[in-house]
Amino acid sequence: MKKKVLAMVMAGILAAGSLLAGCGSKDEQKTGADAKGQSAEKTESGYAKNAKLKVWGSQEDQDMYKKLIEMFKEENPEAAEWTIEQAVVMGADAKTELLKDASTAADVFDFASDQVMELQAANALYRITKNKDQIVANNLEASIQAASVDGELYGYPVASTTFVMFYDKSMYTEEEVKNLNTMMEKELPKGVTNFSMDIDNGWYSSCFFQGVGCRLFGESGAEADKCDFNNEKGLLVGNYLADLAANKKFANQDGPVLLKGFENRTLGASFTGTWDAELIKGYLGDDYGVTTLPEVTLEDGSTIQLASMMNFNLTGVNAQTKYPAEAMLLAEYLTNSESALKTRYELRPGSSTNKLMEETIAADADNEALQALTDQSKLSIMQTSIPQVANFWSPAEAFGAGLMNQTITRDNMQESLDKMVQNTLSKLG
Repeated sequence: MKKKVLAMVMAGILAAGSLLAGCGSKDEQKTGADAKGQSAEKTESGYAKNAKLKVWGSQEDQDMYKKLIEMFKEENPEAAEWTIEQAVVMGADAKTELLKDASTAADVFDFASDQVMELQAANALYRITKNKDQIVANNLEASIQAASVDGELYGYPVASTTFVMFYDKSMYTEEEVKNLNTMMEKELPKGVTNFSMDIDNGWYSSCFFQGVGCRLFGESGAEADKCDFNNEKGLLVGNYLADLAANKKFANQDGPVLLKGFENRTLGASFTGTWDAELIKGYLGDDYGVTTLPEVTLEDGSTIQLASMMNFNLTGVNAQTKYPAEAMLLAEYLTNSESALKTRYELRPGSSTNKLMEETIAADADNEALQALTDQSKLSIMQTSIPQVANFWSPAEAFGAGLMNQTITRDNMQESLDKMVQNTLSKLG
C-alpha cells in the first residue's frame, strides 16, 4: 500500500530444538564469511560465534524488538555473543531502502507482502530453507501463499493487515453503522463530521469497487493487463463516491487529523487500521465503537458490502546478508517461537498469522478492534503482490483528489474512471 501499512489472524509450539542448530543442512549453516572462504569461529551448533546482524522495524516497534532480541539471546546460547543492531525503517519503506543498496541494508527486516515478488525478482530476499516445513505448518495458508514465489518461501508471516470502522457510540447506534447511507443521512450535532476516510488513497477507496465485484488485476490478482473499475458497476460506485465527496457531512482525513476528530468529538466514524485502536479507545472511553466496514446502497437500489484490501506483514532475510543461517535463526525466533509471539501480543496487541495465537486472540474479548479485524478479514480481498500493483496508487490518488476538488463529477465520471484504469495499466512493461 502507499500510505499505510502498516496493520489481522495467528500454530503449535516449535520444539525447542527447531530453533537450534542441527535442523538445517550444512549449506544452511554456512555464513557469508564461510562462503567467501574466510574463517569464522563457530559455536558447537555450527553458527558463527560473533555474528553481526542488523534488524529494521518501525519506530513504534523498537522497544518490542529490544525485548525480543534480549529474549532471543537468553533462549539461544549460541547467539550470546552476537551483535544485533536495531534501526528504524518501516515495513512500507523496506523495498525502497533495500533496492537502494541491499549490501548495506538490514539482515532481518519487516516488509509488506505486496513487495514479495518485486524484491524476489531483484534478488533482495533470501530464500528460506531452515525449518521451512515447520513454518508452513505453523502459519495460516493464505499468509504462506502471500510470502511465497513459485512455491518457495521468502518471508516469515507475522500478521494480517486491513482496516475496519471506528465510531463514536454517542453519535451512532450499532444498527445505524451497518449502512453508510444511514450514517450519512443522520443529523449529528453542529460541527461534527458524520464520516471520514482517506478517499485519495486506493488502499481505502478500492473497498467500494471491490464491494461491487470489480477487481484490480483480475479475479486472481495476477492478470496484470486487467482492471475493471470502469465497468457498469464501477460507474455506480464512482457516482456514489462523487456524492460522498460533495457531502458536507464527509471529510477526507487520515492519520493525525482523523485521530484529532475523535479526540475532540468532532467525528462520528472513520476507516482506519487497528494500529489506531488504543488511541481512539482512549479518546472515546465508554463511547468507543469498532466494527466491520458497512454496507452501502447504490443508486440502482442494490446494497453491497464494502470489501477491503488485505495483505500481510512479513519478516524477511536480506539475500546479501553475511550471516544467512544466523539471520534465519533470529527471524524464525521473532515470528514463530511461543515466547516471542506472546511477548509481541503483550507489548503490541495485534493480529497474528501464527496458529498458536488463535486461541489467545479469541480469548481476548476486551480487544474489540481485533475481533472486528478478524471479521473484516473474511470480507476482504487479498492485495496482489505482482509488481504492477505499484502502478495503481498514483492514478487512484489522482482520482480521489479529483473527487474532492470536484473536477471529477457525475458528468465526467465514466471518462475519469477510464483514465484511472488506463493510467494503471499503461505502465505495464
